[in-house]
Amino acid sequence: MRTRAGLLALVLTGGLALAPAAGWAQGLGGSGLNSGGLDVGRENPIVPLPISSPRPELGGFYTALQFSMLRQSRNLGNQVIAVRGLRDLDGSIQRDLGGAFIIPPGGGAPVFVPGAPGVPGAFLGSGAPALNVNQLNQSNSYTPGYEMILGYRFQDGTAFEWRWKHIATARFSVGADIIPPGFAVGPNLLDTFLFAPVFNFPNNFAGQAQELSLGNPGAAYGIWNAAASMRISFEQRYDQSDWGTRVPLRADDISRTSVLTGARFAWIWERFKWTTVSQDFNGLAGPADMAIYSNIVSNRMYGPYLGFEHEVFLGWGVAIGFRSDLAAMLDIVKQRARYELGDKSASTKFSVTDYTFAPMYNGELNLTWYPVQGLQLRFGWQMMAVMNTVNAPAPVAFNFGNLDGVWQRRAIRYLDGLNAGVALNW
Repeated sequence: MRTRAGLLALVLTGGLALAPAAGWAQGLGGSGLNSGGLDVGRENPIVPLPISSPRPELGGFYTALQFSMLRQSRNLGNQVIAVRGLRDLDGSIQRDLGGAFIIPPGGGAPVFVPGAPGVPGAFLGSGAPALNVNQLNQSNSYTPGYEMILGYRFQDGTAFEWRWKHIATARFSVGADIIPPGFAVGPNLLDTFLFAPVFNFPNNFAGQAQELSLGNPGAAYGIWNAAASMRISFEQRYDQSDWGTRVPLRADDISRTSVLTGARFAWIWERFKWTTVSQDFNGLAGPADMAIYSNIVSNRMYGPYLGFEHEVFLGWGVAIGFRSDLAAMLDIVKQRARYELGDKSASTKFSVTDYTFAPMYNGELNLTWYPVQGLQLRFGWQMMAVMNTVNAPAPVAFNFGNLDGVWQRRAIRYLDGLNAGVALNW
């Protein structure tokens, strides 16, 4: 009986953790879940490790550590950041492209004769897309993380615990430089330049004065006009903390069901970053010729959760369990957008705090093995879904003087992946 009782130890709150189930197996008589002080003896087999207790039916502390590999959805849309080519602001680039070198009638060095004046503001180049936000969606990798659990189980099976889950920062990036795909540089090498339609910016962001070897100084005005290099990146991470209880609802010789209640904090943090470099016609650039745009969205959610957990003993020390809970979360969203120079000498920023209601669902399916009393090994799958959060599917505000309007509500976030870990009962 004692051996079977040790195998019937089950898992608390969908995490890795609970006291051995000896008290559960032998305390299901007429008096309910309490073992009534019955001496369940020592574990079988006896393991020379400082785990478990000679009286597990009385409850005690437990700890667990679980490692995860999760992937998180990225709500990035189709926004073109840059195209191939440049704008000739004063027409002088077109003028010089239409000119020619002639030899004076009397001989001597060739003389350059400009062509007809060009159209101010005309776009030169193919205009082929060079950089798009949706390129950051091309990879769908899993990110490592961990979960820690600390708790205490009482004699009647009720338990209190604290859980902390952290998913490491996932980073994705893509860039565009002077050589287009297939070396399609275009007539007069115009497609070796990059252009983004940023406007309403001050003179601090003018970039190199002579980015081409023709045209007047400032003809390709702006760091984002006739740029040499651009790169976009996206980072995201996830944290969750639960303070909760597990209350037994029903139990028999092979299964048990519990109610889960508590309070939860969840945090989804994301940052989009765009870096642009302006070089002169000799390929030189300094920190003041680099523009950095960033867009940070921080969804901090607070609220109660309610759920249940059901676990069934399969035999051979193995149990399968399912956990599900719903949380009503208040989402306090901080949104920040900024343009700044590489040397930090000039910048502009916009920030706003928003409040939304964000329902959240957590689900887990786990397979747990109890090799000896006081020790549990687990492997499982988990998923999370959060609705009505704030995101930035088109994260770039090209109007330097007004960075508002890039954020949207109603975004649905998904996280799913595998987890494995170990729990000890003291």
